[in-house]
Amino acid sequence: MTKVISIMTQKGGVGKSTLTNAVMLDWCFKDLLRAKKMPKILLIDADAQASIGKLRLRDIEICKMDLESKEFAKLNGTMQMATKEIRMQFEAFVSQLKWWYYNIFLVRPDDNGETLRRAIQLIESGDYDYVFIDMPGSLYQEVTAELFACIDFLFVPVCLGNYDVQSSLDFCNTIKGLGATAIAEMRWFFNKYEMLKETKFNEIERELHASTGVPFLKTRVRSSSFFSSRSSSTVIPPTYRINLNTLEVTPTPRTTNVGELTDEIRKLIKLEN
Repeated sequence: MTKVISIMTQKGGVGKSTLTNAVMLDWCFKDLLRAKKMPKILLIDADAQASIGKLRLRDIEICKMDLESKEFAKLNGTMQMATKEIRMQFEAFVSQLKWWYYNIFLVRPDDNGETLRRAIQLIESGDYDYVFIDMPGSLYQEVTAELFACIDFLFVPVCLGNYDVQSSLDFCNTIKGLGATAIAEMRWFFNKYEMLKETKFNEIERELHASTGVPFLKTRVRSSSFFSSRSSSTVIPPTYRINLNTLEVTPTPRTTNVGELTDEIRKLIKLEN
């Protein structure tokens, strides 16, 4: 049975789309390592900014770019190095592990509901093991209510800051005001966690849990410059790398602990012991 998952909040800048993309890629790779085949995963990108959809177009261009072309020559040195790394890593994953990335479908709010209807058909088709929905930044935007009603598991990122906490409370109250939904489990979790501010994070966790009754995941995603570089790829899992000399697959826990977030979510929906 298809499981529908969303990492969502109404507060901008807390990493909703970045984490959705990173978790999905890690999820795909974990299934590939354990089951020796890619899971059937679909991302429905309903965010008005279409962040993941735009990144996908960029990555497709990178994977197809001729490194001897004039187009490549026009890139600055940093972009050339980044392009080469993405290409080499992606090609190594494909050749060694038969890796492929998740499918993506964009929902547009200005097409009289055509892509929304198609998205719901895809969810209900049973063709996918998991469907992730990158929701709009507001529950009041077009297409939001219909897609929100499809979510089974909802995970809400929280960052440090008074407005972030209030936004999280407002979001929870809005959800309760919607009435019955398909949501089986909802959890808060911290993103951009800083150990030096652990006392403040603990206070916020107690406040939100007491105010809403919604528990937190144990995983706190660490703040890292990683999220402005490697994790923005939609074709390479941020939690693993291939040594291009030995072709050995190695995890990258020092760079990001997104893998821990993925593991905890999988356990919650009873995919792991």
